[in-house]
Amino acid sequence: MSPSQQATLNVEEARALRASGCTYRQIARQLGLSSAQLGHVRRTLSREKAGGTRLLRTTPNATARDFPVNQSILPWGLRRQLTSAGYRTLGDVAERLRDPNLPGLEAMPGVGPHKAALVKRLLDHHGLLPGNDDLRGAIEQLFPDLADPSGN
Repeated sequence: MSPSQQATLNVEEARALRASGCTYRQIARQLGLSSAQLGHVRRTLSREKAGGTRLLRTTPNATARDFPVNQSILPWGLRRQLTSAGYRTLGDVAERLRDPNLPGLEAMPGVGPHKAALVKRLLDHHGLLPGNDDLRGAIEQLFPDLADPSGN
């Protein structure tokens, strides 16, 4: 497994352990992380939590679809690629994957199968992967006039 794949796996496992109430010290011991790896996990999870808190403070009825891509747990380069391509929220990325007329994320320059898999796992974690029950996305697709006019 490559170092970036291992780092992503560590973050995903740590997210689950943190949700179950484990401290970072317990997470480090259980996953066998070095202090640098634990620092990466802590920064990544803190960024994601702060992004969610900021989003709910500004938009109280926000959902996972409204979560900003640049606050997600995706690696820095991938977040930059997605935001420069115009995908501001996870909902925008989910719509790209849902549209059968557009090629998958692998067709974007610099995004290969590994990075596309990271995005798909993130969307699956938030319940936004096409095929999951995304009621708000389905309603917005059927009735575009009901979408938030501010673009959020």
